[in-house]
Amino acid sequence: MRRGDEPEEPDELAQDRSTVEQTASRLRARAERRLGGTSPGGAPSTLAEAAQLLHELHVHRIELELQNEELRRAQAELEASRARYFDLYDLAPVGYLSLSEAGLIEEANLAAAALLSTPRAALLGQPFSRFLCDEDRALHYGCLRALRSTGAQQRCELRLAGGEGPPIWVLAEAAPAPQGPSGEARWRSVLIDITTRKHDEQALSDAQARLRLAADVAELTFAEWDPRRDQLMPSSSMREPPEPAMTLEGWGDRIHPEDRPRVIAAIRAFARSRVDTAELQYRVRHNADGYRWNLTRLETLGQPDGQLERVLLVHQDVTLRKQSEDRAVYMAQHDPLTGLPSRALLDQLAAHMIAGAERAGTQLAVLFFDLDRFKAVNDLLGHEAGDQLLQAVAQRLRTSFRAEDLVSRLGGDEFVVVMANIPDAEEAARAARQAIATLARPYDIDGQPLPCAASLGISLFPRDGRTLGTLMQRADLAMYQAKQMGSGRYQFVTEALNRKVETTARLEQQLRQAVADHELRLVYQPMVDIASGRVAGVEALLRWPQPRGTPIPPATFVPMAEAIHVIHEIGQWVVREAVRQQALWREARLPRIPISVNVSSHQLYHPRFLPELAALIRELDADPSALSMQVSEAALLESPSSAKRLLSGLKALGIALVMDDFGLGCSSLCQLEDFPLDGLAVNRVLFERLHTGSTMPAVMDVIVHLGQALKLPVTAVGIESQADLSFVRAHQCSLAQGDYLGAPMSGDEFVAWYGRYSGLPHSEFHAPH
Repeated sequence: MRRGDEPEEPDELAQDRSTVEQTASRLRARAERRLGGTSPGGAPSTLAEAAQLLHELHVHRIELELQNEELRRAQAELEASRARYFDLYDLAPVGYLSLSEAGLIEEANLAAAALLSTPRAALLGQPFSRFLCDEDRALHYGCLRALRSTGAQQRCELRLAGGEGPPIWVLAEAAPAPQGPSGEARWRSVLIDITTRKHDEQALSDAQARLRLAADVAELTFAEWDPRRDQLMPSSSMREPPEPAMTLEGWGDRIHPEDRPRVIAAIRAFARSRVDTAELQYRVRHNADGYRWNLTRLETLGQPDGQLERVLLVHQDVTLRKQSEDRAVYMAQHDPLTGLPSRALLDQLAAHMIAGAERAGTQLAVLFFDLDRFKAVNDLLGHEAGDQLLQAVAQRLRTSFRAEDLVSRLGGDEFVVVMANIPDAEEAARAARQAIATLARPYDIDGQPLPCAASLGISLFPRDGRTLGTLMQRADLAMYQAKQMGSGRYQFVTEALNRKVETTARLEQQLRQAVADHELRLVYQPMVDIASGRVAGVEALLRWPQPRGTPIPPATFVPMAEAIHVIHEIGQWVVREAVRQQALWREARLPRIPISVNVSSHQLYHPRFLPELAALIRELDADPSALSMQVSEAALLESPSSAKRLLSGLKALGIALVMDDFGLGCSSLCQLEDFPLDGLAVNRVLFERLHTGSTMPAVMDVIVHLGQALKLPVTAVGIESQADLSFVRAHQCSLAQGDYLGAPMSGDEFVAWYGRYSGLPHSEFHAPH
């Protein structure tokens, strides 16, 4: 509508206006007749008639005034309505256009001008198609043709060029408008901005495309099952049309017979449950490849009232993943070198075999093999030859035993065979003799014959134990007894061996309890500076006292603590106790007494050894320079590079380091120089041949001179006589330690000992007792 086309006058207002005009016309005519008319004598009408006329005129005048007031009020309402109309038109949130028959813009509201990015005045006379994207003009012209031919409202989605910005999507609705003054056709058009909706639709389309691509890449297929009608609609993929509907049982025909009952039952149970999701893994028949593995995810598709409507099944072919998992499981359960079951699979399978033997009341044998002199093969011929030998041994063991027997490799040159359902011990002995003979035949390694024999121990279920761990432990001990008898022997577990194992197990349990209850104790043996005679420090020695009987020696319980993995906990306690004792000695007004503690290889190479020791020193606010740690030469040689790193870490904490039992190992001078040491300790065993005419004096000279060259003081441990003391003084050892100077004692006893010792002369002193 053009702005000049004002709204038409209401019918009621026009009728009132006409009535007023007619009444006024009648009164005017009547007044003219009466006032302008004359009597036959030319005299005017009677006064009564004139008065009557004036009264009527007065009444009609009042009526006219009232009607004029109504007209003015109606006119004001019409103007207000017209103003509201134009406000609604201009301020409408959608665009309004009036177009000529040729498609020229005759009128536009503010929203239309904003959509067309042009001032309203500049729009008039412009073709609407000028504001469209080139690709959409043909669609616009088509809508106009349809509008002309049918006269029915038309709608289409168009893109406006949008000035310098991106195109604006609009929904254009066009309808016929009243004809123009010359009878030409005119159109009204409404423009609704749908840009956001189109962007959302495009984003949804892109997401669906990505989903389709991901589904195809992941080889996903989908199906929906209606449990009420038992109707399943499968599809082969998102790109292909769905297959015909079928029942759940009919769909299940393609599932492997071993998996079918489980899968069908699980889907039906899922539909009855209130679980939102579930997963199933099973084998399904494939067109050309036989059966493949499927992973199906179940999802509930419910109604607004929460009732289950359908079950969505999302299938994924996981055959390659399943094969990879199976390979990983196989590798985890089998020795990579020989292909035999590893310890993990041995534990699992042997547990089933033992359970079966217990139910059937039959015997079972565990044979523990160890190759004789295998280390020499590795040392002389190399590890590759050693690996070839292990593979050949594994193959011979497979062929030596029955199909139902379990052959496995523990690691290194150790093998275990579990024989099920044997009638008696002789059957195990016969199998052992046959295996020893088979393994004793020379092996062809790189074209060269290589002899190799094996020793083995045998334990029987249930006589020697009821678990694989116990049976293997006792068979292992029996194997070592067989080795002591010579190469290529076997040995059954004996009653004496069983008693030894039981005693060891009992001691291990007692040791665990002793550690938990803090029953271990530290005793202290003084170390004396030979030149000055002063006390240079003490060595903290671990003791396990017994309520009844003699204490258990460290040589017995320390290896046991390492075997049951409590040595690290013990080591932490030793440091804590040593620091506590130093504080007590300070309270007793003793001078600073450095304490040396022993560190086993198990402690040293424990991954938490350094960080926990550092944390402990911080916690105790200890003086690390008042601590030293003794590590045996053998422990350092287990892994020289790791030992060097760990010793450097200890040095960084400020702790002094001493190589203990020096002279018993085979460390080279280069290794000795590499280690950040602060001293050497010579073991007592070097003094045992002192009076036998051996070369001991020369050896001691070499050790002391080596220490002097490396600026490392040498401590002589195990001084038990004046002769020992004179010997180490003559050979210029720096420190001396032994029962002759002071036996290991408690912290309180050391205070008393120190009080007696402190007044002795510096030379040719005699140790107090």
